[in-house]
Amino acid sequence: MDSKTYIKNILLFVIFFLVASALTNYIADPGNIYQKINSQKDKSTPKTFIEELLESNYGLLITRNTWNDRSLKKALAEYPINYDCAIIGSSHIEQISTFRDNKSLSSFCSSMKNLQVSGGTLEDYLALSNIIIKNNNFLPKTVVFGIDPWSLNFGRDKRWTLYAQDYYEMKSKLLEKSPSPGLNISSKDLLINLINLQYLKRSISSIFEMQSIPITPIPATKFNYKIGLKFPVILPDGSYIYSAEYIEKHKNDLSTLSGKHGYKIIKNSYYQDYAIKTFEKLIKQLKKNQINVVFVLTPYRHKVWSNAKQPIIKNLNIIESKVHEIAKLNGIQVIGSYNPNTLGCLENEFFDNQHAMDSCLMKLESRSITY
Repeated sequence: MDSKTYIKNILLFVIFFLVASALTNYIADPGNIYQKINSQKDKSTPKTFIEELLESNYGLLITRNTWNDRSLKKALAEYPINYDCAIIGSSHIEQISTFRDNKSLSSFCSSMKNLQVSGGTLEDYLALSNIIIKNNNFLPKTVVFGIDPWSLNFGRDKRWTLYAQDYYEMKSKLLEKSPSPGLNISSKDLLINLINLQYLKRSISSIFEMQSIPITPIPATKFNYKIGLKFPVILPDGSYIYSAEYIEKHKNDLSTLSGKHGYKIIKNSYYQDYAIKTFEKLIKQLKKNQINVVFVLTPYRHKVWSNAKQPIIKNLNIIESKVHEIAKLNGIQVIGSYNPNTLGCLENEFFDNQHAMDSCLMKLESRSITY
């Protein structure tokens, strides 16, 4: 085989692989990010899901990825109901709850909407805050931002593009400019995602694992949150209970986790000054709407902190100090810490290196500083 034929065959294979990957990701769509086109498969909508969730006694089973979590949390944020606190952030805050026995932030949150989304970023802060403010007849008393080591940066995750319009609306409010459409950027990211290898792996798994599983919401029966059920459960306040299999697996795997990980660290890029300025403008915007703002820092597991030479330690210390600096300048209360020892959390109160259990998060207010 001559070199030209070899190169041609390689190119044809690459093209075939990319097309096959794109079709698989589009059809399987495990994160349901192409749901505007695919939503006709099912008569349910994020709004009807949230209506059933809030009417349920023990939450709803998540039997499959019927809806993207950002679509659900957008619908929850929009739902007209009185509540004390909106909690915005990543999966690190998904166990913060007022519904379960191990309540968090109970000194000022008697009810809440937990609006955490996977990989939540600063862009999510802006988009969800915009949705909250637009629902002006049902504003929360407090917005709580769960601040992760990557939160003071733009561009750390692209999944926020699902509600890009809300992001750009808020960005325009903060800059006092007319709204600029975000649809082109959103479409570009959606196209790139069609050939995303990680998304392809999820798509293939969903094809084999989710056959014949119902997609309509199923109410959970009363259960032990520490044990879980066959499927994950989203509670009426938007917080999350893992499946029994996940809980058991991670309980057994915890001892094997070293604590070493990348944790989205970008060397010499702990925070962006422009991102912080934008965040401070967002805080002022919320306060203009008579909404109090609180920062929450959720802990990383003890083993993460046990290796002083690990880059994450420097990152956590720098960001925690910066969060307190921002809070002091803007009169914000800071609750919690990245260090579990500061809160008195135990080694076995974590699912993994960075996701604390509710028994740990109920201790967040043991460290509370108001500036």
